[in-house]
Amino acid sequence: MLQLRQLDTRRVTEEERRMASVVAKKEEEKRRESHKQSLLKEKKRLTINNIARQWDLQHRVTNIAANQDRKNSDSPSLDPCQMDGSTTSAFPEETGSLDSVLTNALQALSVTDTHLVDVDGDTLSLYGSGALESLDRNWSIQTAGMVTTVSFTFIEFDEIVQVLPKLKMKFPNSLHLKFKETNLAMLQQFNALAQLHRVDQLTIDPQGNPVVNFTLWKYYVLFRLSHFNMQKINGTEVSLTLSHCVTKGFVFKGNGHTSGQEFK
Repeated sequence: MLQLRQLDTRRVTEEERRMASVVAKKEEEKRRESHKQSLLKEKKRLTINNIARQWDLQHRVTNIAANQDRKNSDSPSLDPCQMDGSTTSAFPEETGSLDSVLTNALQALSVTDTHLVDVDGDTLSLYGSGALESLDRNWSIQTAGMVTTVSFTFIEFDEIVQVLPKLKMKFPNSLHLKFKETNLAMLQQFNALAQLHRVDQLTIDPQGNPVVNFTLWKYYVLFRLSHFNMQKINGTEVSLTLSHCVTKGFVFKGNGHTSGQEFK
């Protein structure tokens, strides 16, 4: 590296040269760190996109299989293509075409990153079912105590339920649970959350969770998890009056109708 000997006809001292070198090194470190963070951010984005594609393919394969079983059960025992006792299909080239393509695509994705564990401030985000294995790690005391929110994305809710005891052991201060694309479809699934000792907030994203289409799903949560004294559901504060009524079962007595004004 060339060294500047004079500046404005004045001789550059060793101290000035040393300080300039220190500043240059710091700037280089900043550039490297910025580049590193950019790469990590891009890798995170690509990984999440890959997990999302895998999740979508899994459910498409499942739906195709379910639809095929339904068609087989509804179709008559005699194949309309069997005109003279022949068992040859009229369209042999199409056998298993779509579901095979989806299955092959799913297998191709599985060789890349299929889960992600991310800690950002007080939030632990888990993407993909493989991320649940992170609960078996030895987390530092500082990180374990810092996490207050745990977010699950692209993971079957029934799989999440199985690791809830580990969750409270590893992250005792986790009071806010978030679920997105977890296939929460029935009210009864919320019952499994009762095994936790305390949850102050619950966030169920409409995306990938059909259960939110039920009008009374929030009331059901308050009723089944009344021992939590839930503070917020989907960002909305729970009023004391509503909490008391639900706890006593008033909402679910009679014809089950309620105004729903506390939640919109």
